[in-house]
Amino acid sequence: MNPAVSVVIVNHNGIDFVDTCLRTVLNSNYTNFEVIFVDNASTDGSLEYAQNNFANDTRLRFVENPVSFGPAVGRNKGADISKGKYLVFLDNDTKVEKNFLFEFVKALEEDNSIGSGQAKLLRMDTKYFFDCAGDCLGPMGFLIERARGAKDTGQFDYIADILSAKSAASIIRRELFERIGGFDEDFYMYLEETDLSWRVWLAGYRVVFIPNSKVYHAFNTPRKDFKRYYQKYIIKYYGCRNYISTLIKNLEFRNLIEILPLHITCWLILSLFFILKLNFDDSFYILKGIGWNILNIGVLLKKRSFIKSHIRKFSDSIILVRVMDKKRISYYFGKGFAYLRGKPF
Repeated sequence: MNPAVSVVIVNHNGIDFVDTCLRTVLNSNYTNFEVIFVDNASTDGSLEYAQNNFANDTRLRFVENPVSFGPAVGRNKGADISKGKYLVFLDNDTKVEKNFLFEFVKALEEDNSIGSGQAKLLRMDTKYFFDCAGDCLGPMGFLIERARGAKDTGQFDYIADILSAKSAASIIRRELFERIGGFDEDFYMYLEETDLSWRVWLAGYRVVFIPNSKVYHAFNTPRKDFKRYYQKYIIKYYGCRNYISTLIKNLEFRNLIEILPLHITCWLILSLFFILKLNFDDSFYILKGIGWNILNIGVLLKKRSFIKSHIRKFSDSIILVRVMDKKRISYYFGKGFAYLRGKPF
């Protein structure tokens, strides 16, 4: 069991992280893989650092983008030149265990129903607490984190169905990735992996959490502070915009008309609260995200039609029973208040 794997790492100004990321990936105990390092117009010397310090490793190739196209385009460009049977996507602020590729490939090789999977993502600063164990879907169309901030005590150490594999550390069959169209480049960033994972489900495959593949993530740790690295405009605008686009593209009509109005109402309530806090910028970003979907409804409906005609094999009734998670109302209040404070939840 040694099929070729292509590891795609998108970098933008990641000078604090690229050494650890590339060094641990290239030290993996899997024997048949390449690494494609896609740089999105970095200005901090991180591309030059990678080229100067890892140039002798023939497994590593570089893609240099003239402007920062965002993660979705960057990953697609890496996939375009890949050679592997499997595509593995990593964020540049990750550190991997030696057997992470082996465990990824083992899971998909042993079960043909699995189309994509996510590693056990742990916080880089503690290694005992979760960053992410995959996401499920809530009744109002928002993602539900399975292991939000939980300590890793082995409670998730089993392969389980999830709606969305976080692209900070995920694997997908290359043939399937190409067949369902890769990442939607209109998304730029945020929810692009959720949209991709949803199409994996619609194509008749499962998306699963693979706990034996372990990756450590610097996101929201002292090494990568949330407020420093993530602009409010990107979080509020693309978060709102891409959530709505994902639902429009992928839900069956009867579920869309049930979930989408509730979903948009939640965004409007958040926008109102920002106004009451005199935070007019964040309120505007949310309204702009909603407005983008209205202005681009024709494009979204074409994508929806393509998915229905060329991708969908599973009905919502098959998918949602596997990935829907109904939390108490307190969960949503907590998530909403965190959003208002500009903090991760």
